[in-house]
Amino acid sequence: MLKIVHPVAGAIALLTIATSWVSTAGSEVSGSEAAVVAVKTAIPWGFLALIPALAATGGSGFVWSKGQREGLVGKKLRRMPLIAANGILILIPAALFLASKARAGEFDTTFDIVQALELAAGATNLALLGFQMRDGMALTRWRRGSFLKPGVTRRATRLLAKDDVAHGTVAFHLEKPDGFIFEASQAAYLTLPALNEGDTKGRVRTFSIASEPEDPDLVIAIRLTGSAFKRALAKLPDGSIVELEGAYGDLTLHDDATRPAVLLAGGIGITPFRSMIREYTRRRQGRDLTLFYSNRSVQDAAFLSELQALARENARFGLVATMTDAGDWQGERGPITREMIERHIGGLAGSVFYLAGPPAMVAAMAAMLKGSGVRREDIRAEEFARY
Repeated sequence: MLKIVHPVAGAIALLTIATSWVSTAGSEVSGSEAAVVAVKTAIPWGFLALIPALAATGGSGFVWSKGQREGLVGKKLRRMPLIAANGILILIPAALFLASKARAGEFDTTFDIVQALELAAGATNLALLGFQMRDGMALTRWRRGSFLKPGVTRRATRLLAKDDVAHGTVAFHLEKPDGFIFEASQAAYLTLPALNEGDTKGRVRTFSIASEPEDPDLVIAIRLTGSAFKRALAKLPDGSIVELEGAYGDLTLHDDATRPAVLLAGGIGITPFRSMIREYTRRRQGRDLTLFYSNRSVQDAAFLSELQALARENARFGLVATMTDAGDWQGERGPITREMIERHIGGLAGSVFYLAGPPAMVAAMAAMLKGSGVRREDIRAEEFARY
């Protein structure tokens, strides 16, 4: 139900404010006093739709967020108080005041000032609601399927084992629930039902699936931080019950086998690409695939030895590992740059680029590629700051 209520209520709020704004501007342009009176006295009736729509949008968004405060979800939640405050403190009082002045035929300087304020506040809320819809559409794309489709079932599963895969990075092996189907590099929501100590990000996290679809179990990997969620996950004994919802995500390998794929990964952002590369190697897919993998040191590079072995097995898979702070490293050094990419693949044209890693790194790589002439549609990145 939330998948329907949230976008529909948001659309109603957006259309209500847009209608009010356009009508006000149009009546002023027409120069007809009768038109201004008709519009200003009619606008308060729109509150019968606007106020419930804003309440439904905010309430459903808060519930649907499941306690997350990151990425697009976090941005949407932070905008809602601004939209509500703008409506309650400016739009509604201004509209009621202007309706009263219009009925009395008092089109004085005060009327003009308040109407200018109303138009500015309306334009601000239109922009904010537009951003909300844009991010909501991105979220529904990321979650695979529109809000009109049934929700994906949350499944209980067991923790089978965990092991260290790099300094401060742990891989968790989960029992694959019956009927759990995913594509390489997709992600899932993970919930800890027994989490007693919460944090500001809630009880749910989004993790890329690091295993490939044909593997017997599911693997996720996390970089240990001070969050209550990750501390609790790291302490779970084998056999503990967790819950999965998914799979979601569109960071899957493109279909055109004539176009090379170039993966740019930073730190724990390697997890979706490990899934993609394992499946690519198993299927012996007929395309060139190159991974640029940036870490501070070899000790920080999760799955590095496995990736090196896969590169030796498959001549069409190239691995370029680079370290930003490793004194004994014999390979590339420093962050991933355009010059480094061109030196290894010969040029940027014709390739499809995939980005995953810390938000700052992903943003920098996307800006570098766009500045180098790579088309926006040939740059694919994670939507969530989950690392």
